[in-house]
Amino acid sequence: MFGRIGSWASSKISNMVDKVVEVGRKVIDKVVEKGAKCWNAFTGKTTFDKAEQLYQEITERYDKKKTQYDKSSIKLIADIDKRVSAINRFKQDIYDVQFSRFISLSNRLHNVTVKGQPFEELFSDAILEVKASESVGQRENLFLIDFNKFDLVRVASYVLTLGFYSRKKAKQTLLKVQEEEARINEEIAKMQSHLRQLKVVAKSIDNVVEYFDVLISNYSKLLDRFEYGIQTQRHKQMSQSGDIFAHKLDFRLIPIAHIEEFQALFNLSIVLKQMANLGYLSESGKVKAGDNQQAKVLFEKVVSIQGIAA
Repeated sequence: MFGRIGSWASSKISNMVDKVVEVGRKVIDKVVEKGAKCWNAFTGKTTFDKAEQLYQEITERYDKKKTQYDKSSIKLIADIDKRVSAINRFKQDIYDVQFSRFISLSNRLHNVTVKGQPFEELFSDAILEVKASESVGQRENLFLIDFNKFDLVRVASYVLTLGFYSRKKAKQTLLKVQEEEARINEEIAKMQSHLRQLKVVAKSIDNVVEYFDVLISNYSKLLDRFEYGIQTQRHKQMSQSGDIFAHKLDFRLIPIAHIEEFQALFNLSIVLKQMANLGYLSESGKVKAGDNQQAKVLFEKVVSIQGIAA
């Protein structure tokens, strides 16, 4: 009986000890937690942690925006480059093929020719360059103090100076990271602005490509019809003279339809030359609204010529 009583008493005492230990542990944890908070506030580590978190946030945000910018700008620039190449081919075709054909046919009639000049580059290279953006500043240049690299000597110095030095450096660090955040926001804004500019240029160049494509197509059709008319007239004259290739056709005697075709070709040659000499983009890569508007006006001016070529 005394054994059971002793066992029961022993169990109760053990439970009480466990509870005391548990309560003691909780008290210790609370003390440690409060002590850590006091220590962090005392040394400035709380401020440092804010700087650390902010730095990570702006770094991740910048990296994400920079990746998006690089991907979008590369695609836009590739599209612009493709269209610029098309325009350059149009320019070469105008002078090397279309104008040469027209001059050759015109010389069979009289001395009126359409003289061309070497084309200057239509666009500036500036728009094809990806704007270099500065990355987030190096961590060591922003963080004046690193609580992740504490040692006992440094901790002692913080205690002896009542935490003034470390708190001051932590505040300075947070300010520098906040300044970096403002700079990064500006960089992101610049990237977004450049993408908008590239989109405007891409749209503008799309219009220019369409203008050249339509007008050169009509020009080529007119040349085919005009050449056919000239050849027909030469065959007719051949029956009257065996020396047909030694004489030019009398422009005044060819059918009115061919005269209208010649006039349309002459006018369209002037329009193509004017369009080719427009800059469309400034040296800084910005759209020249005046040039693009003038190209649109020139294009609409020759709508009637399209009817002739149809």
